[in-house]
Amino acid sequence: MNRTVGLCLFFLFIVEIFSVRPRSQMATPAEETTLRGAIHVHSTFSDGGGTPDEIAEGARRAGLDFVVLTDHNNSQARKGFERRYNTLDLFVEMEASTPGGHALSFFSHTEDRTLSDPRVVDQTYEHFIGQPSPKDLFIVVAHPSNVKNPWTQLDRYPEGIEIANFDSFWQRQASESLLDFCTTVLTFPLNNYLGALRFLQFYEKDLSSWDSMNMIVPGHFGILGHDTHSKFKLTQTAVFRWPDYEQTFRMASNVVFLKEKPDADFEKRRRQIYSALRSGSMAVTFQILGPFDGNDWTLTCGHKTFRSGDQADLSPNCHFQAVAPVHFPYPVRFKLIHDGKVVHDSSSEESVRRIPVSGPGVYRLEVYAKVRSLFHLLLSHDVPYVFYNPIYVR
Repeated sequence: MNRTVGLCLFFLFIVEIFSVRPRSQMATPAEETTLRGAIHVHSTFSDGGGTPDEIAEGARRAGLDFVVLTDHNNSQARKGFERRYNTLDLFVEMEASTPGGHALSFFSHTEDRTLSDPRVVDQTYEHFIGQPSPKDLFIVVAHPSNVKNPWTQLDRYPEGIEIANFDSFWQRQASESLLDFCTTVLTFPLNNYLGALRFLQFYEKDLSSWDSMNMIVPGHFGILGHDTHSKFKLTQTAVFRWPDYEQTFRMASNVVFLKEKPDADFEKRRRQIYSALRSGSMAVTFQILGPFDGNDWTLTCGHKTFRSGDQADLSPNCHFQAVAPVHFPYPVRFKLIHDGKVVHDSSSEESVRRIPVSGPGVYRLEVYAKVRSLFHLLLSHDVPYVFYNPIYVR
């Protein structure tokens, strides 16, 4: 009897694990002005496990258009590795260790490009506290609520903030529930798709910090920090190349919306991409669920259309329109946030949702996929799919 019960439980456990599998969907043509990239990646020039060449190849296989390499206090990969790799651009910036915390410094397109690495680190913090710095330099607060290395000084606001960070995802799950973390880790070898979805949970404090910044001074963009090292130390001598660069690049990316087609020149493309980042013309997408193509979020006021990063003047005929791919394999949930508060939250099989504007302020849209395991034991929460940067309504 006990053996029969055990076999039944084991069978149900296997059914539960494999009840969540990737679902195919019809491809939508990609727009030439929409580029996908990984930001915040580490190589052998600091504490990463792979060379810049290996990182570029992994990103290319994952279908990305660009990678921003950010080694700790080190930009030496620029010498010989910052270039075009077939269909992928690899840019080299820096993750600077400052008195307030770690910050991604985007300086390669400024006069700081020729400075020594220690001076760039100092310049990054000086820029944060408001001291003179080169034109066009901008920074992003890295993993603001990381369990090990949180940002401790948000009395001043950077240009950007990581609203999601893969390294922080697993660290927070491990710190909050060791059982959940172990279950996720044990699920990976059997069903890495389900294991990945279990990790994808935003930390509300980071989103609240982002909303607060934009409510006080509009114009702060939010990104996904891959924070990929591909180097897991079990002991001092036992080191594994996990997670794989390509694996994390396939999970999610930052999608930037260019004003025009990518330029043929490498440096001009860099400036196009960085301009889109700085203005917040972008979204974070978890393409493990499905590609970004086919998604859209706009504000229409009369004959004018606005997207993430834009500022619009309020008029009586303004409305938002949220669009998900017609053939997306899961029901979607549209969640509209206005000045940090949810003003619209709806789940639907429909791919288009029209939402009224409730007044001036900062609006952003979160799109979730309603994915569940069969018995709701291994996966019972909506999974993030696309998070758009704000539209500012005056």
